[in-house]
Amino acid sequence: MAIIKCKMCGGGLELVPDATVCECEYCGTRQTVPAADSEKKLKLFERANRLRRACEFDKAAGVYESIVADFDTESEAYWGLVLCKFGIEYVDDPATGKKVPTCHRSSFESIFEDDNFEQACENADGLARRVYREEAKAIEELRRGIIEVSSKEEPYDIFISYKELTDDGDRTLDSVIAQDIYTALTEKGYRVFFSRISLEDKLGTEYEPYIFAALQSAKVMLAVGTDYDHFNAVWVKNEWSRFLALIASGQKKTLIPVFKDIDAYDMPKEFNKLAAQDMGKVGAMQDLLRGVEKIIPLKTAEPVAAPQPAVMSGGPNVTALQKRGVMALEDAQWDAAKDFFNQILNMEAENAEAWLGLAMADLELQHERAFSALPNGQAQADGNASFRRFLRFAAPERVREIQNLVSAAEATKQKRAAAEAERRAAEEERHLREAAEREARKREREARLIELKAARERIAPAQGMIAVGENHTVGLKSDGSVVTAGVKDPKRSKLFDASSWRNVMAIVAGQNHTVGLKEDGTVFAAGGSKSPNFELTNFIYDGRCEVSGWKNVIAIDASYYHTVGLKGDGTVVAIGNNEHGACNVSDWKGVMAIAAGPHRTVGLKENGTVVAVGKKEKGRCDVSGWRDIIAISAADFHTVGLKSNGTVVAVGHNVYGQCNVSGWRDIIEIAANTCHTVGLKVDGTVIATGKNDDNRCDVTGWKDIIAIVAGRNHTVGLKMDGSVVAAGTNSHGQCNVSEWKGIIAIGAGAFHTVGLKADGTVVAVGSNMLGQCDVFDWKLFDSIETLEQERATIKKQRIADLKKEQKTLFEELPTIKGIFAGTKRAKLEARLAEIAAELKMLGAE
Repeated sequence: MAIIKCKMCGGGLELVPDATVCECEYCGTRQTVPAADSEKKLKLFERANRLRRACEFDKAAGVYESIVADFDTESEAYWGLVLCKFGIEYVDDPATGKKVPTCHRSSFESIFEDDNFEQACENADGLARRVYREEAKAIEELRRGIIEVSSKEEPYDIFISYKELTDDGDRTLDSVIAQDIYTALTEKGYRVFFSRISLEDKLGTEYEPYIFAALQSAKVMLAVGTDYDHFNAVWVKNEWSRFLALIASGQKKTLIPVFKDIDAYDMPKEFNKLAAQDMGKVGAMQDLLRGVEKIIPLKTAEPVAAPQPAVMSGGPNVTALQKRGVMALEDAQWDAAKDFFNQILNMEAENAEAWLGLAMADLELQHERAFSALPNGQAQADGNASFRRFLRFAAPERVREIQNLVSAAEATKQKRAAAEAERRAAEEERHLREAAEREARKREREARLIELKAARERIAPAQGMIAVGENHTVGLKSDGSVVTAGVKDPKRSKLFDASSWRNVMAIVAGQNHTVGLKEDGTVFAAGGSKSPNFELTNFIYDGRCEVSGWKNVIAIDASYYHTVGLKGDGTVVAIGNNEHGACNVSDWKGVMAIAAGPHRTVGLKENGTVVAVGKKEKGRCDVSGWRDIIAISAADFHTVGLKSNGTVVAVGHNVYGQCNVSGWRDIIEIAANTCHTVGLKVDGTVIATGKNDDNRCDVTGWKDIIAIVAGRNHTVGLKMDGSVVAAGTNSHGQCNVSEWKGIIAIGAGAFHTVGLKADGTVVAVGSNMLGQCDVFDWKLFDSIETLEQERATIKKQRIADLKKEQKTLFEELPTIKGIFAGTKRAKLEARLAEIAAELKMLGAE
């Protein structure tokens, strides 16, 4: 039986074959379920439902849309889109304990008129259709209630969207900036929705009706943020995405992003084409106010009518003045209102409604029902002289009407106090619970980091001991020699011959050549054909292997057609095909890491900036603006950088989405190849983006990963327990790694995968057309646990052998005589010079 999560509580549901409705054993909710006919579909549903339960409605809707695209008769996907549209979250009913819906995204459109609801019912069987309609009725009741409450709200001019609290429960800087803006706008006379104040008297009630009313009426939204995560916080994004949807529907509204101390990368991509206001600039508040006034011109106060001569009989003058006074109250023009009501009292000294109007102007109440919201209720009313005169002159039923409103203020005050106390207690409990959860997550994270660090440190000595090219494999042995596979043809074998290499400390593999770095900072290279598909007689040499003159090199890399070396002084050397300028690195300084891509070289500098030369099409070299970079990767068409804060940046050809990394977080390692990018997260999970028609990016279920590599058409991950996982094209069996155990290093070529085991042996799967998988007789070292000791022993033995040979040659030198003595002496002296150089390199005394 297939397993999927309950869409109400997240508990596991057991899906019976062909069943469309089931009951959750955890929350007891009877609910519809998707058809269990596709593992891919169920995984997508699990992701979509998880996002929706977290109130990430837009993201969830995107996943439901992808399900509909592949499974256009899946009714549950259409129902998921309905839940996202209305922002439905299922919460516990305190009375019954059952899960009931609450609405975070209301609409004027009935749920029964929604196209996705009709599709859900049309594609469902009779049983599921009844469940959908029952749930829809409950949601429709919620929607109507929200519309009814919101219709009574006064319209707003401006809506301020922001994040109120940090994850630690402290007030955000965004909130402070937003309140400053709120104060400035209200002083100008605008009616502004600012949740900190506007929802202050709504304790104990649902906020959605008031937010919905404000979103519908506001002409301008100010989205305030000082951090990428704050702009994209669930409820902040819920507000501005809904506002953008209203704009997209044709409503005349304007969204203005307001930011401080962040750059363009930290703004949501939806804001890219919007004019934003930087509050860090001098005069920013003035600029913002002036911009708002251009969109919503301030209303000019109506001129105050000149005093009219007293008329003993009220008549039309009194009626008109009373109406003008009420209008002035509605517009919060308190002085004008007082003037109108005083004119009435000059004509009718006992006019109760005029005395009431004066009292409302004194108390700054825009309408009579505002008496019910007076902070101090009866005390405020009784303390006003005009209000006392109203009680004296008004009819008893009118007095009761107004006093009932004042009494309601007292009840509201007490209710508010009780609600506030309850809220504070709940808030304190929530803070304590969240603090405990954060501490638990922190401890778990720290333990995982220690475990991950230990695992990576254990395999560190073996990293770089195997290198994989497009169609060949290279191994570095503990004695500093090199072995190569993938050179079956004798002509090709000669080009790749590395059997004479000694004292090698690092290896890399280009497409068709191999490079080795010696301990003394010099470099070996072998190979050089342009393409493995060319006839073997058509080898084209472009100088990529002409590295014999390099010195003081500390790191190497190789691409299709060129070789790059990083020197100890931070300069860089490069040799090979320079048609696009990939080798123009002679002026580079302060470089700490290098990466070679096809016709391109990238350098990471010590200050965290990046330089790049070579083929520039599609912006693949546009790295000049990067900062705080700690690692780089250069693929065929794009360049990727890992920042010190765990985020990732990418530039270049993005036809498959391989550069869509702006939302990545907590990344510790990156890998990139032709059409995809992969990131290893600090929690051992993996994320990938790019071409995925062959599933090379299907890594969402991977866990406990400690290293990753990206082949041309597949992705490989090394797990903490030494097993290996792979995803992508498996046309040659290059992903058949499930049986591997005890692996400590991995590599991936075009159509083969290689693994180095803890005992020094090597395994490989995939295409073996050129013998690139003939590695099963390799023994690079005895054990990863004793590798360093083994290297030291081999080095010590090598020094002893060299000294013995040196002693023998020194003893032989004086004995050389005869007609060929000169030639023989020269050979001995040359060999002695070689021995002396190698002993010096090995650090021998």
